[in-house]
Amino acid sequence: QEKGSTFLQLGSSTEQQLRVILEVLEEYDWTSFAVLTTLVPGHEAVAAYVEALTEGSFIGWEHRGVLTLNLSDDPDGSRLRRQLRDVSAHIRLLYCSRDEAEAIFRAAHDLGLTGPGYIWFLVGTNLAGSSRLPEHV
Repeated sequence: QEKGSTFLQLGSSTEQQLRVILEVLEEYDWTSFAVLTTLVPGHEAVAAYVEALTEGSFIGWEHRGVLTLNLSDDPDGSRLRRQLRDVSAHIRLLYCSRDEAEAIFRAAHDLGLTGPGYIWFLVGTNLAGSSRLPEHV
């Protein structure tokens, strides 16, 4: 960094990310999706915002609901794997912390939910700060 220079980092808000993701879903006619969150702060607002965007739209969204994952009470990951397996939508919007994303993608990978036919969108500003993707994406 040069003397006297300023570093400015801009990031998009979670709301902006969700708008863009829904535009991508609309463009590809992927109207059926589920929202997965953890108990990370803001998860209720994300769920409400997705609901507001899809209900107020003329697009025939098939919003398959919101699933809130609680990783803290599941040390062996058995409940997480069961919950992930029970989600019928192949398109998933995931709002969680970076550490939680690692565990979720590891479980999804073990279940075969990260291969062809499954599309995951990571949402949130809490995933920033690293250029490294979760191992099992």
